[in-house]
Amino acid sequence: MSGTTFEEDRYGMETEDSGETLYVSLGDVDDSGFKPVPRGIYDVTLAQLDFGFSQRSNNPMWTWVWEVEEGEHAGRKFFYHTVFNEGGMPRVKRTLARIKTDDGYEAEVLSSPRFSPEQVANEGRLLGARCRIRVDIRRYDGQNRNNVRDNLPPGGASGGQSGFAGV
Repeated sequence: MSGTTFEEDRYGMETEDSGETLYVSLGDVDDSGFKPVPRGIYDVTLAQLDFGFSQRSNNPMWTWVWEVEEGEHAGRKFFYHTVFNEGGMPRVKRTLARIKTDDGYEAEVLSSPRFSPEQVANEGRLLGARCRIRVDIRRYDGQNRNNVRDNLPPGGASGGQSGFAGV
């Protein structure tokens, strides 16, 4: 293989310039998992909205993926679920009422006599919506994990993160 060159990244992953072979080294990889962010309130943007069915109850639901906009934790993503059943519909309505899109699409969905959650997710018109999320820490499988407790309307001029008392 004369003339073949390799490029290495910070994890020791090498790829041939032909793109055919990948070599990796796992020795320096930190496998301790994500460290939770401090509990607080974060300004976020909706990065992804998926329609699916819950594993446990098979209820239709949206999975919201929120991304922190700025600050020390910019880019961190958090998952939030709203379920389309009798008990979950108030949470769906509250979540939609507390987000803000540039074109007001959330208000259209809220005021429509009926809508398809799958179609709304697939259209992607809610992507980029802004709000704030209340993040807590809880134990799960023996580790501290972040948990999105609620969403709140977008913040004012201050933006960023604040403690629970800053709501």
